[in-house]
Amino acid sequence: MEISYGLTPEECPYLSVEKKEQIAIYKIRFSSLSQLHLFLTSDPGINNNTFYSRKSIHSTEDFAGEPLEKAIDYCLGGYEKDFSLFIRLKKDMDRVNAHHTHHRKSHPSVVGSRPNVPAYVANAPKSMYRMDRVKEKKFITIYMNLAYTGNTTDAQIRNRGILTLNLIKLLENNDYRVDFRVFETCYVENEIFAASIGLKKPGELLNVKKCYYPLCSKEFLRRILARIKESMPFQESWCMSYGLLLSDSLTRKVMDIPENAIVILSPVTMGIQGHNIYEDADAFWKKINLSEEIDVPHYVKEAKEIQH
Repeated sequence: MEISYGLTPEECPYLSVEKKEQIAIYKIRFSSLSQLHLFLTSDPGINNNTFYSRKSIHSTEDFAGEPLEKAIDYCLGGYEKDFSLFIRLKKDMDRVNAHHTHHRKSHPSVVGSRPNVPAYVANAPKSMYRMDRVKEKKFITIYMNLAYTGNTTDAQIRNRGILTLNLIKLLENNDYRVDFRVFETCYVENEIFAASIGLKKPGELLNVKKCYYPLCSKEFLRRILARIKESMPFQESWCMSYGLLLSDSLTRKVMDIPENAIVILSPVTMGIQGHNIYEDADAFWKKINLSEEIDVPHYVKEAKEIQH
């Protein structure tokens, strides 16, 4: 078999390699899942000098989920496992959020943006509606680290996904334009791997079904991201572990994450236990610490009030 050392930045427009002192940083960035799908279906070359066995293919289904070919197809949609449960729990969160949604108010006015028909028929002097002025939109970026420890439960992963999408919705209800990306960072010896995928651009409608696959499936982490690594021009012994978790502080530096961006880490780090979605929500928001910026529900308390 001919020895291959993987892709180069010249061959792959999504890849860059940076050298900082003795550290080599391999960054690969996709603007969307469709762009990632295009990359994977092109069957990028394998670094078989480093990856003499491939976890993306040979990991068991118990550990990594459905086979790689199916996992790649899911990048364009169709991942359904436990999706109905995800939606049901998301709707439970939405019912609490409904009490904290702000709508633009309308006021009677002589000159306004739309007519008040009953007032006009009655010859009232103020026969138009004037809408409250729209607040200036603020921008915020959310980064979510897809990695988690081996003992993390499916319920913890699912609840983290729900609460992340809930965070986006509440921010948009409070006049934020949200840029949402998922990523993984890891290292082996003096090499660092950093992959990121855009799931939502500012002003773009949130597509729950599209986000569900990378947020909640083990296939995305253990098939898709493993397949990306297998094409990287690594020189260290990545084949054994596929990388150790990078510290949060070093991740921010490597990923060039702005100080004001929100970074969502593993479920346990975000206080998510996976038992009660409302308890997890209160713990999650405490970690995010945005209560001074936006109106955040007290989920356990308000869910009980709604149920009664």
